[in-house]
Amino acid sequence: MIDKRWLLQLARLPIRLPHENTLLLGLAVLVGLLTGASILLFHAGIEAFHWLFQETIAHDLLGLRLGRLGIVVSLALAGVIVGWMMERFVGAERYHGLAGIIEAVALAGGRLPYRLMPVKSLAAALSLGAGASVGPEAPSVVIGAHIGSFFGQRLRLSDERLRLLVTAGASSAIAAAFRAPIAGVFFGVEVILNGEFTTGAFSVVVLAAVVASAFTQAATDATPVLGQLNFSLGHPLEIVFYAALGALLAPVAVLFIHMVHWQHHVWSRLKLTRPLKAGLTGALVGLAALAAPQIMGPGREVMADILDGRVEFAAAALIGLGFAKLFMTAVSIGGGFVGGIFAPTLFVGTALGGAFGLLVTAAAPANMAGGAQAYAIAGMAAVMAGVVRAPITGILLVFELTNDYRLILPIMFTTVICVYLTERLVPAGIDTLSLLRQGVRLQQGRDVDVMQSITVGEVMTTPAPTISPSATLSELRDSLRQHRTRTLCVVQADGELVGIVSLSDLQRAYDNHPGDDLTVGDICTRDVVTAAADDVLWTAIRSMGMRDLSSLPVMAAGAKTPVGLLTRSQVMQAYNLAIARKREAQSRAEAIRLNALTRAHVIELHVAANSWAAGRRICDIDWPTESAVASITRQGRLIVPHGSTHLLAGDAVTLVVAPDAEQAVKQLFDRRLNDPQG
Repeated sequence: MIDKRWLLQLARLPIRLPHENTLLLGLAVLVGLLTGASILLFHAGIEAFHWLFQETIAHDLLGLRLGRLGIVVSLALAGVIVGWMMERFVGAERYHGLAGIIEAVALAGGRLPYRLMPVKSLAAALSLGAGASVGPEAPSVVIGAHIGSFFGQRLRLSDERLRLLVTAGASSAIAAAFRAPIAGVFFGVEVILNGEFTTGAFSVVVLAAVVASAFTQAATDATPVLGQLNFSLGHPLEIVFYAALGALLAPVAVLFIHMVHWQHHVWSRLKLTRPLKAGLTGALVGLAALAAPQIMGPGREVMADILDGRVEFAAAALIGLGFAKLFMTAVSIGGGFVGGIFAPTLFVGTALGGAFGLLVTAAAPANMAGGAQAYAIAGMAAVMAGVVRAPITGILLVFELTNDYRLILPIMFTTVICVYLTERLVPAGIDTLSLLRQGVRLQQGRDVDVMQSITVGEVMTTPAPTISPSATLSELRDSLRQHRTRTLCVVQADGELVGIVSLSDLQRAYDNHPGDDLTVGDICTRDVVTAAADDVLWTAIRSMGMRDLSSLPVMAAGAKTPVGLLTRSQVMQAYNLAIARKREAQSRAEAIRLNALTRAHVIELHVAANSWAAGRRICDIDWPTESAVASITRQGRLIVPHGSTHLLAGDAVTLVVAPDAEQAVKQLFDRRLNDPQG
């Protein structure tokens, strides 16, 4: 028998719990280990499904009767199974790719539905093993992120620490999948955290990524994924060719982004069940594979062949392979297969960069052009960085895949040019563009001031109130009254800005010169500080504060003509607008958090002027049972609704609805006054 007095004394002993930061680092190690083991299991599943669908079903069973057409039937069968799994166990998703994880980290505290992770992983392994033209990295990131979210939610950690664990899991997944711990770390910071960098976050992410990569390399071979390569920069004039390559690949990155979103839209509008859509997609990919079998799967073997020169490719063949891979990846993702776009972007960049290298080496002297494969390496990083909009990740990923640092300068140069030009054509990367189209705009890095979300052009007076420098003081007085302002822009006849003149200048002129012999040009201020319409308002406020200015002329881009005027009163109005946007963002974050916790859909509907719902109280509307009104935004003001709240024309109504009730709710708002059902 145990002495009870001894137990009581033991219970009184002080127990020192680990420090919270120590606990977080311990969880980072655990997340890294589990993610690394899960990635190995995931790749084993891909190999198993490859053997089942491509070797057994397509080749051994169907190949005897159908020949090469066996892969078409095999991929169609795999598509039906994947579609059924996603429809039966996952349901409709707002986003494809990693956008859902980025949104959850930014707005929902990192809360992810981790119970769905095994089904998604199995569907992704089946998609890749059967030969769909997708990559394994997005499913790998899903695995790691959900593992981190699982521990964070089960241990009821704060939102900040939960976000770190999700990021650590995503980073360790990239580190394990590509054996690239450095690229994994920067992927977490650039993509998942959207550029938000803190020392604490960096430590947790680094630890998880290193542990996952070390575990994976210990369990497998530690050679580079694409083999040991040996290229270097030769003649200094080669840098011109790398610049041209970056400029040529920018439109390719833009095409990749638009093609994936376009295919997603096309397939979503087809009146077919999800299994039938994915089955049809599999058949299309199989037919394309009859002409170009290299487009199946991630394509790492083909990339290795291009880079080490084991297989001779013509430039035209590489260009055809690159664009075929681009199109079939978009079809595979849009049609219902589960996978990522990292590996396909690397494939496209390798193929097109290799083709460019062949053309350059054929046209330029050998001592100036360098090796054709070197351009393929630079193309890998450029296309991937342009599509994902993560230049540091792209550069470091290619560096770690090839294990060759001597080409780091041309890789950086090509990538930076490609990303710079791509940003001028598409406002965001492939995942953040999905968020933008859903109305979710994430600020780069931590939002340090609400005024950074407002531009000068949103609040300025337009058109700019102007006056001629030859106008008399009486005309100046009348113009100030007419425009109801204290400041006017002084412009020449051609519209060019000369200076600014204020009511204070007019009063000072009358005090010093009682007569009316002066003109506006005599008393105006000619040393003018200006702003641009697309400047962040905080920049203009800082300029006004440094010189104690009451107003700033706003200039047209690249011209000397004022298009508006910014005053202190408008700055105060802008502050109210920024606060309203901040509240709206918080409301959206709470809605997304609710969506993550309940698996309900959060939708925003607008009340039209002739809508049946306009003017009715919330309690008088026959809402579906599985729905609730969460908030109303009216003229920039957030309203917490009650049963007696009236819906007015122009209101933006946020609702939480069950998936099967979403259509019924939309029909309430679509109903018009002259509808007999109203």
